[in-house]
Amino acid sequence: MNQPSKSRCVTYITAFLLLAPLVAVAQDEATFYASAYGGIPAAPSTSFSEFRPTGPGVGGTAKFGGGLGFGAAVGSRFANGWAVELAWGERGNYLRRVGGVSVDGNIFSELVLLNAYYRFPARGALRPFIGAGLGYVVALDIDVDRNGSEQEYSRKGGVAVQAVAGVEYSLAPRWRLSGDARWTSVDSGTFKASDAGNVLIGKPKYRPASLNFGVTYLF
Repeated sequence: MNQPSKSRCVTYITAFLLLAPLVAVAQDEATFYASAYGGIPAAPSTSFSEFRPTGPGVGGTAKFGGGLGFGAAVGSRFANGWAVELAWGERGNYLRRVGGVSVDGNIFSELVLLNAYYRFPARGALRPFIGAGLGYVVALDIDVDRNGSEQEYSRKGGVAVQAVAGVEYSLAPRWRLSGDARWTSVDSGTFKASDAGNVLIGKPKYRPASLNFGVTYLF
């Protein structure tokens, strides 16, 4: 399956998951909730080339190190196990090497997502769930620090998709704890430099996978 077909498949599945719980709105009483989470993302390598007016350029495979992610959401749960939410999330990873050259820097994303979840029947205090989301790229920044000089490249707009699988624990009638794994894909695009004369060539991708811990309050 070619890349455009894969993207369409992900979009169709996400759209189905987002629309399915809306069918139940008229027949099930909603429970609203607010949630927050934090986690540790890992990002696969991508590629780009960077050139500045002075000094040699770098280019090739860009490798990332550790990072940090967090987010928050408000939404509504339905009695049939479905839920929908509006979420905001940020993730970032350190940039370690570009084309074999050691650099300091990072990549950072800020997203707004519409997520849908399905929670399977509870097993005691535990309840597994799966979800998917479709979102907008508020910002995607890459900072590259070479020879003591830092340059920022940024872009905004475009589509992001997300898949989630995890389990929640019923701590109290209104409180839930959760652990999940999230895979996020941010659409590639053209980056602009904050300083004139510096150029980043290529359309680097950011597709972090993260392990997260969260807390939810029902109201």
